[in-house]
Amino acid sequence: MQILDIARKNNIAVILSNLNQKLWLEENEQQQLAKSLQTIITENQLPTDNIFIGDFSSGGVVSLLISNYIVGKKQLNIDPKGVFIVDSPIDLVALYKSSEKNIERNFSEPAILESTWLLETLGNNFGNPKDSIKKYEEKAVFTSSTDNISNIKKLKNTKIRLYTEPDTLWWKKNRMADYDQMNAFYIKKLYESLKTKGFNNVEYIPTTNIGYRANGERHPHSWAIVDKNDLINWILTK
Repeated sequence: MQILDIARKNNIAVILSNLNQKLWLEENEQQQLAKSLQTIITENQLPTDNIFIGDFSSGGVVSLLISNYIVGKKQLNIDPKGVFIVDSPIDLVALYKSSEKNIERNFSEPAILESTWLLETLGNNFGNPKDSIKKYEEKAVFTSSTDNISNIKKLKNTKIRLYTEPDTLWWKKNRMADYDQMNAFYIKKLYESLKTKGFNNVEYIPTTNIGYRANGERHPHSWAIVDKNDLINWILTK
């Protein structure tokens, strides 16, 4: 991975997590992950004055939630200085509603498969948001319909970067998806909400036509939308 090489050249230690497809974190998962990070940092005698947490897609969701948890636990002494996400699905209610649309349209097999899994997962855990939106608010990074950011409110003084590539034409052509079904739509809404709430260190970084998968396939939902050198410079800037 290119970013690992760049980090190594800049004397930045990188801790990789194997959490997969986590759209929210339970309390015990937050405790376990925070403790693991603290143990790794302590045992390897890593500095704690410039910690950054971030990732792509659902990993960005985990990054925001665990960072908020750590900041609220001062005894951990590993507060992140910054957090970044890369085209992450931050609004669980929006995911549920978008999945309903995708299944009804029956247009794209990848979208149908993912949407079927999402409806089952979200429905089994939280029910239908029409009936139980508070259950979604309790776990989600952001609930745009109620402007709820309660699960990241402790990051007000933390540097935040929100990367996304809002390619509406690609999503319409390949998934028959509307703009309000895209991660990009809710990431921009989150940015606007945070700014109105006094989050002065948040950046919204939309890109254009640079999202490609490792195999060369054009896809705006990709790590490639991040300028790796610029990200490292952001991390190193005091």
